[in-house]
Amino acid sequence: MDTKSSEKKMLQSISEELGVSNLLEILSTAPMRRLQPILVHAFKNRAKARKPSELLHEYERKQEFLGIGSISQDNLYRFALKCYEATGSSFEPVQTSPVEPLGLNAVLSMVSQNNTLSSIRGFEVVSDLTSQLALECALRRKRYIAMKDNSDVHISTSGRVLRLQPFDKGNGYMQHFNLFALCSGGSNIASSGGFAVPILQKHIATLLDVVSTLSEEGYKSSGITVKISDMRFLDQLIDAMKLSREDILRNSLNDAFDVFKEYRVQFPKEVENACDLSPAMFKDIGLDDRVGYLTHIEQGILKPLRAVNQRVRFCFDFNRKAGLGYYPHLCFHIFASNRKGDVVQIADGGAVDWAAKLLGNNREAMVTSGIGSELMQKLF
Repeated sequence: MDTKSSEKKMLQSISEELGVSNLLEILSTAPMRRLQPILVHAFKNRAKARKPSELLHEYERKQEFLGIGSISQDNLYRFALKCYEATGSSFEPVQTSPVEPLGLNAVLSMVSQNNTLSSIRGFEVVSDLTSQLALECALRRKRYIAMKDNSDVHISTSGRVLRLQPFDKGNGYMQHFNLFALCSGGSNIASSGGFAVPILQKHIATLLDVVSTLSEEGYKSSGITVKISDMRFLDQLIDAMKLSREDILRNSLNDAFDVFKEYRVQFPKEVENACDLSPAMFKDIGLDDRVGYLTHIEQGILKPLRAVNQRVRFCFDFNRKAGLGYYPHLCFHIFASNRKGDVVQIADGGAVDWAAKLLGNNREAMVTSGIGSELMQKLF
């Protein structure tokens, strides 16, 4: 049965059981100033009825949500300090709040609200540091614009997030974990070459410095690979070859699902240089020639990075599906092998349209990225 249909039937059944057939509509559309007092008092009354033994039982039963992390706090702090040491003065460290406006991720990136813990007071628990940094970044840009100041904003933070989608407990994952995140915002002025390309290069360079600094602290990694993608390629491929967007989105985080293999796409999954491609390759799958554009990306991002990171492999990744609907165009992954030889995705980032949305100004651009602090500590 379709998940949405099943959920709708369940909610309708509950509404009818309570004797208010349009209960969901009422709760969804009532002004918060009218709805909030009712919810606050309802939960206050529920809290009064709870017994201490029930609290301990719930804490024990829901350890993945409520229990202590598997990495000690002092190690997390040391890890964060090394990240800040590597970023230097390029990004201003900021301390964020544990809550954010209700719907932040659902509105900006179309992530399901079901993946975030919502509050009855109109907030939600932080589930993504990059979107939270985006708010601060946009606010600073708003103030700069008011002062006729065109300065860019570059900020970073380290913190804990909570996500409700299930994780593999067998591998030691929890619903709450630490991330280190970067966010940059500025004006997307075409005459200066645009914002995304140079700032993506800055983010990747910074994260590679972080990996190098952590290596000196014992976080040994090898076979580091940076993969650049443009999600418009997959978007256009879906339309040209009439692929199932729903199927691809459903499997966006499924490593076993290979889009090119599944749909027999006759195109290289990866190339290290734009010159390895030809206009005919794009034409054969129904797409416009993108060789010139990829050459521009190679010159602006890959070439300067290769010059100072000669042991790192850089390539274009055309088979990326993670981020479809999240990143509108340019994005990247950083992979590395640990001591066991396992290849792990350690960092992710890309250009997002959040600044344009938040400020109502299409000339505003933003780049975000992050590295999994606990993932690095557990696997490296």
